[in-house]
Amino acid sequence: MPGQTLISPPPSAARLRISASLALLMLGALGAATLAGCGNGSSLTAAPAVEELRAAGFAEYLGRQTPSRIEQSGAWTIYHFDPAEEGAICLSGAPYQVGTRRGRSNQTLVFLQGGGACWDHLSCYVLGTAVTQAGGPPDIGILDLDQPGNPFADWNVVYAPYCDGSVFIGDRTVDYGGRRTFHHGLRNLSVATDAALRDFPDSERVVVSGSSAGGYGTFAGYGVFRSAFPETPILIFNDSGPGLQNVASSADIQNRTVNWNFNRLIPPSCTECTSTQQYTFLLPWAFERDPWLRVAMYSYQQDGTISFFIDLSGPEYQDLLLDVTGQVQARYPERLARYFPEGSTHTVLMSPEFHTQTVNGVGLRDWTQAFIDDTSPWVDVIE
Repeated sequence: MPGQTLISPPPSAARLRISASLALLMLGALGAATLAGCGNGSSLTAAPAVEELRAAGFAEYLGRQTPSRIEQSGAWTIYHFDPAEEGAICLSGAPYQVGTRRGRSNQTLVFLQGGGACWDHLSCYVLGTAVTQAGGPPDIGILDLDQPGNPFADWNVVYAPYCDGSVFIGDRTVDYGGRRTFHHGLRNLSVATDAALRDFPDSERVVVSGSSAGGYGTFAGYGVFRSAFPETPILIFNDSGPGLQNVASSADIQNRTVNWNFNRLIPPSCTECTSTQQYTFLLPWAFERDPWLRVAMYSYQQDGTISFFIDLSGPEYQDLLLDVTGQVQARYPERLARYFPEGSTHTVLMSPEFHTQTVNGVGLRDWTQAFIDDTSPWVDVIE
């Protein structure tokens, strides 16, 4: 295709060398970051979070799968993965891919794409409520380099497409009505993390962002990236995926629990996560163990898409959103800030509106820059 350079798949011996090199890169990144922390005299450490996240399984698939093909498409490097390996793979068996783009700074933005969710035969194959193909990265919203004032214009980027149906959290292969189905979100997330380690091992800071299903994915994204980059400051920008569940929809929760197997990724000490069944409470758990972590949370207050998926009316969703996130924000007002416009629209990071939206006199783009810099006006903005 025009503008694309294909790089042949490595033979088996070369794959072994790539796996070994990746392992060394991971060790080198850990060592370099540790030395950097010692060199600046800082006593800050995320070791308590790292230890428990690794024990919970977030690091299980790191360094386990190498790309079958590497393609250069303009400024993007695209890593393709062989679905025959049944590792990183889309819901119905389509191949998975990850894109990276080198910037002019030594900071790295991770973006987790959205695209619905499904957890049984009805939702996956009758209603088709989840994306099943992995596409390439768009140049829009926070990835639009031509937008003046884009806070991420100079950053490295890792783009993780979404196609697992399990919001980057799942770790199960299941059978739905005779159809082999891969809820392999954790493995897809892991090869995206491997790509970051391969291309940007010395990142000074990582922002894990995502929209919709990718917003829900930022919780697992934090776990995997924190496991891989234990001494690198990590921030989260959660766009319209606040980790909420409707506890009254017990059948859906049970199907997600069994068919995604995501409960094993909840650290045992996060008792608030299990007692409330709200994944959002992983944030205070992490705040208590990771001194670098700050979280920007965006959502329309009556988001029509998320309220549909968790079977709530707009006002019911608004009540749940403000209640759960409000509990966390009240306890950690300097670690979590919300930007919640009125309305039922869905997502903003992959929209031109990211650069133009203003709520209560605060521009979203300026708010995002303040979030990155930890300066004013990074404050709670509730319309």
